[in-house]
Amino acid sequence: MSEQPLDEVRVELCEPARLHALRLRVLRPGQPLSSVDHEHDYWPDTFHVGAFAPDGTAVACATFYPEPSPAGRPGWRLRAMATAPEVRGKGFGGRVLRFGVDEIRGRGGDLLWCNARSSAVWFYERLGFRAVSDEFEIAPIGPHYVMERELS
Repeated sequence: MSEQPLDEVRVELCEPARLHALRLRVLRPGQPLSSVDHEHDYWPDTFHVGAFAPDGTAVACATFYPEPSPAGRPGWRLRAMATAPEVRGKGFGGRVLRFGVDEIRGRGGDLLWCNARSSAVWFYERLGFRAVSDEFEIAPIGPHYVMERELS
């Protein structure tokens, strides 16, 4: 993708299949397509947010669905957050996440949580999340923290 100003990238709700190529490239390189097509993608309350370049290519994505936090609090879970390496640092991931937060608030949610890769903790902290666990390993992906953000 060539350099695109932020205002030329559309952020919108979408079907999960539009995000599979980006998920595979960023989150599960070298794994089969089935590794990025999840059962929770099709649950009734799940929604997907994508940032799309003018040519329709997904440059950032995230999936959200209701699931209690590991501490048992009612909340929404963030999964499959990814940004294409060539556009990292340009704000697309933040726009996708803020769009999802607004959607969750509109659906009455007040807590968002995720298992954040340790290498991305700084990103989530910048967007209002805080770590609520010690570091733990998710094989074969690597080290993570549970992070939460209050939405009220």
